Amino acid sequence: MMHAKAVMDNEQDVISGLMSDAEAAIAAGARRKAASLYTGVLGIAPDNVPALRQLAGLALADNRIEEAANLFERALKLAPSDPDLYHGMGTVLRLRGSGDAAILAYKAALHVDPRHHPALYDLGLLYQQRGQLADADALYEKASLARWNHFKSILNRGVVLFRQDQLPEAERWFHHAGLLRPEDPRPLMNLAMIYRTWGQIEPAIACLNQAAVLAPENAEVQWNLANALLVSGDLKRGFAAYEWRFRRAGRGERALAIPRWDGSDPSGKTILVIAEQGLGDAIHFVRFARDLAARGAIVVLECQPGLEKLLATAPGVSRTTSLGAPGVKADAFISLMSLPHLLGVEAIAACPPYLRAPKPQHVVSGRGRKVGIVWRGNPMHENDRNRSISLSMLGPLFAVPGVQFFSLQMGDAANELDAAAVPPIVDLRPYIHDFSDTAGLVAQLDLVISVDTALAHLAGALGKPVWILIARGNDWRWFHGRSDSPWYGSVRLFRQAPPRRWGPSIQDMAAALAEFAGEDR
Repeated sequence: MMHAKAVMDNEQDVISGLMSDAEAAIAAGARRKAASLYTGVLGIAPDNVPALRQLAGLALADNRIEEAANLFERALKLAPSDPDLYHGMGTVLRLRGSGDAAILAYKAALHVDPRHHPALYDLGLLYQQRGQLADADALYEKASLARWNHFKSILNRGVVLFRQDQLPEAERWFHHAGLLRPEDPRPLMNLAMIYRTWGQIEPAIACLNQAAVLAPENAEVQWNLANALLVSGDLKRGFAAYEWRFRRAGRGERALAIPRWDGSDPSGKTILVIAEQGLGDAIHFVRFARDLAARGAIVVLECQPGLEKLLATAPGVSRTTSLGAPGVKADAFISLMSLPHLLGVEAIAACPPYLRAPKPQHVVSGRGRKVGIVWRGNPMHENDRNRSISLSMLGPLFAVPGVQFFSLQMGDAANELDAAAVPPIVDLRPYIHDFSDTAGLVAQLDLVISVDTALAHLAGALGKPVWILIARGNDWRWFHGRSDSPWYGSVRLFRQAPPRRWGPSIQDMAAALAEFAGEDR
């Protein structure tokens, strides 16, 4: 009996020694050695929960998901009240893509220990990624109380508060994050977004300049700085910094076998200009083809399908082709939105309408003023939740007499017409197959009313009067504080009231529309 006890004591000493050595190996970054030591522990004591848990964590770190799952399951059978094991299993399930099951596992960890910080944070992150911002906010708040100095909990709480338009609260949390990690540029980047939304452009630029000092090679910092400089009207520095867009994750410039145009003399050379980003960006920036052609270049524009016929009417464009079309011969290429930088644009020159509408295939007729409307942009746009509205929000416009409304809305959003409790709106979708068709319809209208989307740029480029609803923290090209646009002489901007209230802007627009409609009587 004494001998058996001595053997057991000796085994326990060996296990304790192996566990200590494994912890030291992890601290030294020697994960493989640590895994071998934990495996040794299990060879002596197959039901050792700490060794199973640590070995599972190492498997997770090496992306051996199924091995980690098996180890966590073994450990949970032995220790069903261990919150770390439920959290680990939740991480396995999240990495498998089983989000609902991961949520249940994280909640199980919190049922055992409501202050379990890893479960609070990871569950909050999962909710944030799903857009369940209020749930994420509550969890990040608890996580920050459990560990007041956990940088990511603090930073992400600021992010979800920002996305819920709770800007003063978000500002405080970003300041807190900056104090915790002053060498990290992310709190400064997020503070800059708040200041831009508030229209405080100089503080936004100051934050981003400081972030650029901390992380001069960070493409997201430079991209945000470019947008802030551009919205301030500093086009020279802004367009130079805008070149960083190609160094953002997943945003690289397309590689071609021909050289990239570097701004040198293009006389007699064929330059392939490649449209990028959205349809509105192509319509907006095609104006610079004229300046490139004026330097002697033959401009071939590669653009998104549906824009070819329309953009072929732009001055300076020799011909158009669809994105990625084979067989295009050129001496060099350049991305469309790099033209202002390489052309040395420092100010916006007065630009008359530069696109031409074709002969319409459908005649737009109606009594009174003919007004086209678009209320939603591309739902995949990163800022669509702020710039787009519902059709019903335009209700004050529909009460204005002497106006016939025409919907130019495309996509699923146009289905709102079916349920709208508004006066009859003529749906022009059946007559639209590409942007050239849209241009032919717009040319027959008296006015276009739109959110910040491609249709607004089309109307402006055609010289058609267009009123645009502009959200707080707007895209740089609409600058700050002004109601007109140097890009388009026919544009009038109606800016969202603080904090993010569309009602006053739409009421102002309705009053302007009543005046506009009265001019025709």
